[in-house]
Amino acid sequence: MASCESGEVRKRIHVGGPTALGEAIASTRLFGLDLGLAERDLARLCIVVEELITNLCEHGICETEREIVLELFRHASGLGLVFEDNGAPFDPRTTSTEDEMPQRGGGAGLRLVRAWSEIVDYGSSEGRNRLELLLALTGD
Repeated sequence: MASCESGEVRKRIHVGGPTALGEAIASTRLFGLDLGLAERDLARLCIVVEELITNLCEHGICETEREIVLELFRHASGLGLVFEDNGAPFDPRTTSTEDEMPQRGGGAGLRLVRAWSEIVDYGSSEGRNRLELLLALTGD
């Protein structure tokens, strides 16, 4: 459930292993429904989460006991998303189109993430990565 401390709505989701993607999307969807997000905003939120978790899974983090933590919260400008994991460092702000793999559709997910959200911050320290995004809401 989302907490409402100090008027802020926040949900922290812990996922890992082979079920990480499904659990993250299901929990994100419930969070969005609890907030009463418009259908289009809810779909965009779930797609952004799916793309980023899929990236982590494609690079092996979901095949192990490693944990991914996703924090969702209501922000004055939309929705905040924070992804934390202990996989290899990866800053999506530094990925160029040369790094994409068109034969697999590689790069399309990150293009969507960049188009639909603002990357607020990324950092890697002591074996942990932290990516913070802001997703604007359209109300559609």
